[in-house]
Amino acid sequence: MMTRYSKTKREEARRLYLTSEATSVAEIARRLKTKPHTIGQWKKEEDWDSLRLKIDRSAAEKLVEQLATERVTLNAQHFSFWGVVVGRLFESVQKQGLNLDEIRALERVSAILEKAQRGQRLARGLSLDGQTEERILAQAEADGRALIATFIDVVKQEIPDEQARDRIARALLDRCPGELAETDVN
Repeated sequence: MMTRYSKTKREEARRLYLTSEATSVAEIARRLKTKPHTIGQWKKEEDWDSLRLKIDRSAAEKLVEQLATERVTLNAQHFSFWGVVVGRLFESVQKQGLNLDEIRALERVSAILEKAQRGQRLARGLSLDGQTEERILAQAEADGRALIATFIDVVKQEIPDEQARDRIARALLDRCPGELAETDVN
C-alpha cells in the first residue's frame, strides 16, 4: 500500500522528469532523498518517456499553431493596408485621372508601408516567403522526438535484455543533436 508521503514524492518525481527540471533519475532521487532504483521503477511503471514525448510533441504543435495564427493575422493586416492604398489609387483615377503629385504620394506611402511590413515580419521571425525558422525548428524537433520514441519502443519490444536495451537507447541519444539527446532512457 502506497503512503500519502510516497505518493507525493512520486508525483514530484514525475513532475521533475516531465518538466525537465531534473535531467536524470539520479538527480531526481538526490533531490527527493529517495533511492534511484525507486525513481527508475516509477519511471518505468508509468512510462514517463512516452509522457514526456507526448508533452513535447503537444508543445511543438501549439507553437506551430501560434506562429501560423500570428502570421495569418499579420498578413490580413497587411492586406488591409494595401487595400487602402489601392482604393486611394482607384478613387484618384475615377475622379480626375492620376496627376504626378498623387502618383508620387502613393509611391511614398507604398514604400513606407513596405518597409514597415518588412520590419514587422523580421521582428516576428517571418521571412518573405511566409515560412518561419521557429516553425521549421519546432516541426523538426517534434519529428525527431517521434522517431526516437518509435525506435525506443521497438527496442523495448524486440530486445529482452534490459541492459542491452538501455545501452542501445543511450547510444542512440548520444548521437542525437541538441535537446533530443537530453531524453533519459531509464
